[in-house]
Amino acid sequence: MPELNSQNVNLIRNEIKEQGIVFSHLADELVDHLCCDVENEMMKGLPFEEAYQTVLQKIGLKRFQEIQQETLYAVDSKYRIMKNIMKISGIAGTIMLGFASLFKIMHWPLAGLIMTLGSLTLAFVFMPSALGVLWKETHSRKKIFMFVSAFLAAMLFIMGILFKVQHWPGAGIVLTLASISGICLFIPSFFLNRLKNTNSRPEKLLLILASSGSILFVAGLLFKIQHWPMASIFFMLGLTILFAVVFPWYTVRTYKNETTVKAEFIYIVAGSIAILLPSALVNLNLQRNYEQGYFISLNQQKALYDAISEKNRYLLDQYRNSSVLETMEQLHANRQCNGCHL
Repeated sequence: MPELNSQNVNLIRNEIKEQGIVFSHLADELVDHLCCDVENEMMKGLPFEEAYQTVLQKIGLKRFQEIQQETLYAVDSKYRIMKNIMKISGIAGTIMLGFASLFKIMHWPLAGLIMTLGSLTLAFVFMPSALGVLWKETHSRKKIFMFVSAFLAAMLFIMGILFKVQHWPGAGIVLTLASISGICLFIPSFFLNRLKNTNSRPEKLLLILASSGSILFVAGLLFKIQHWPMASIFFMLGLTILFAVVFPWYTVRTYKNETTVKAEFIYIVAGSIAILLPSALVNLNLQRNYEQGYFISLNQQKALYDAISEKNRYLLDQYRNSSVLETMEQLHANRQCNGCHL
């Protein structure tokens, strides 16, 4: 029977380590299992490299993480509790936000209460439990900063949207902190972590462009919500980089040799639409309300007020010798006082 040399075993051990297997006893068992499978394939006359790739294709790289999660779930009660809390809170919070949105659209009562409960559940139950689950599954000190910054930005964003919808004070501050956390902490740490794991120059350039586009997009969204200048420029640049350069380039590099449509590609397209359409609608709605609807309505009201005031002054001139002139002047003065905010 063919036997693997130490170099072959080390290659398999490094593969297991790269898959994020953090429990030593589980890693040793997986290495032993892979070595046996590779040796069985080599008995069929295959060289080590082909036998190794055949075994990996049969198992699937994602299966290693699934095995670790199943092991954790079976032996670690804290992990089991956290994962159940994460699942329940994630489902409950999402359902509550869905119903809150429906209630808001239909102007039904309790919309604010349901939205508040849903947001608090996601921000202060789901997010911390998900962070705990990720730490248990990876124990990666290199990624802990990325995980914490991601969940911090997500928590602040959820609360900022809640404050904005509920018209509570401090909404702009919370949304600004969420955007700053995303722009200055999460996005750089995420893409830097990806850059460390690649040696391909085109892929590094792609990651840099994706990082730049994401930062511009988030900044544009923040500026648009806060009605700050330069919002449209940031928004347009970010969307152009992400969807006119990064998305097509990444798709061609990743899926050009695929003969079938993979689920990952569908998720990428659906996720892009889920980001693009709401952002465009927010942008369009704010543009219409504040640059067209609001200001045009304000100008129309001012023009109407000026026309009525001019007509009143004309009538006052016509009734200078009338006994009701004093009453008419008092009514006109009261009207001017009530409309002085225009």
